[in-house]
Amino acid sequence: MTETFPSIRDAPSATAAQMAEADRIAAELGVPVEALMESAARQIARVVRSWTGGSVTGRDIVAVVGSGNNGGDALAAIRWLRGWGADVRAVLSGPPDRMRPLARRQHDALRAMGIEIIDASADAAAGRSAIERCDVVLDGLLGYSTKGAPRGAVADLIRATDDTRATIIAVDLPSGLDPDTGAVAGAVVRAGLTVTLALPKPGLLEETARHFVGTLLLADIGIPSAAFARLGIDVTGLFSSGDIVRVER
Repeated sequence: MTETFPSIRDAPSATAAQMAEADRIAAELGVPVEALMESAARQIARVVRSWTGGSVTGRDIVAVVGSGNNGGDALAAIRWLRGWGADVRAVLSGPPDRMRPLARRQHDALRAMGIEIIDASADAAAGRSAIERCDVVLDGLLGYSTKGAPRGAVADLIRATDDTRATIIAVDLPSGLDPDTGAVAGAVVRAGLTVTLALPKPGLLEETARHFVGTLLLADIGIPSAAFARLGIDVTGLFSSGDIVRVER
């Protein structure tokens, strides 16, 4: 059964700098980034299941991931989806030893489970082939902390993702889109759906970004409201109608 997500208007937003500080404060309050990543992963997996008709059994789902925590979110999400019956694989933009610790931990868990992982920087053809034949692409290449035009294997994977006929679901924001302004400096993912985490980033709400963002869903990942309150952002009642909501723009 497809899950229905309620709609909201006038959601508060948080810049990249504010999100980084909110993550730091959350850890200070006893909610570590590891917990937020696991929560984000399950919310993303829920959205994928809903967007594919209520079941992922037999669906071919590929996560394209960078070296940061955004990639870790996508990797953890396909672990959930594997448990729900999907056929999953991951395509990395670089070797695992260049990943941030939390993303590497998610990579190692998938490897231990026997899930196929392709390093596109070493085998671009294999990475492109995996993307071309899948049903859903999870875009976890670049997160809110990345600035400037994508380069190298990341840019190549963005282009490969855009060339596919698969459903494209962006994790937090489409890779290549500036989180604060919605500007595009180079290659950018054109998602059919974006699952942004905790709060929308201002760039996602810009009119010029609509073509890249697609439908915008906002997922609660457990950052305490007190963390945002310290930043002067009032999130009271934001998720009162559900922990995943559709943001009307």
